[in-house]
Amino acid sequence: MRADRLDHLIWAAGDLGAGIDALEALSGVRAAVGGRHPGFGTRNALAALGPGLYLEILAPDPAQDRAGTLGGLIEAYDRPGLIGWAATGTDLPDRATRLPALGLASPGAVAMERTRPDGVRLTWSILGIGGHPFGVLVPFLIDWQGSPHPSLVAPAGLSLVSFSLRSPKSDDVRRLLGALGIEVVVTAGEPQLSATLRGPKGSFTLETVGTLPGRTFGL
Repeated sequence: MRADRLDHLIWAAGDLGAGIDALEALSGVRAAVGGRHPGFGTRNALAALGPGLYLEILAPDPAQDRAGTLGGLIEAYDRPGLIGWAATGTDLPDRATRLPALGLASPGAVAMERTRPDGVRLTWSILGIGGHPFGVLVPFLIDWQGSPHPSLVAPAGLSLVSFSLRSPKSDDVRRLLGALGIEVVVTAGEPQLSATLRGPKGSFTLETVGTLPGRTFGL
């Protein structure tokens, strides 16, 4: 079961405007508003990290009922932090059927959509991977299904220098990711996502704030 590559990093903020301002202060690049995720209580802003790769600033959407949603979980964030990542994948329904052979589980692919500010409607699907104790250290898979990749229109100027994970069970995390065909640096320590980016103001690092969510997206 092969996942091709890193697709995007998710940096959560309690307020979208504050998250956009924080990234600009760190990097000199101002992310552009992307759109809303109906039913998830969230909206986002994006900045490209290179071809086929981007940073998503994810925040609560005041226009949606956020009770019991992802937006409700992150609205208490007093400062932005990494809370997840996505790897590219195709044929997600088929991949879901093969997860049990790896000792993993999933409710199946979840269809999502949003409309860009220019009116272009994007549709994609995600596959959360469960049946393990590592939460968002394990990515969800995403298939853009022919929609234009967000990195094509997101503001440029940033690049990814490095991305790594930490876990007290680093060998187990590394082995699980390897079974999924995902290669990423995993070191021993308290659970953490860490990404070093480079922008007009130089290099800087984004990390987890507080406790990582106990389950990955799409579950």
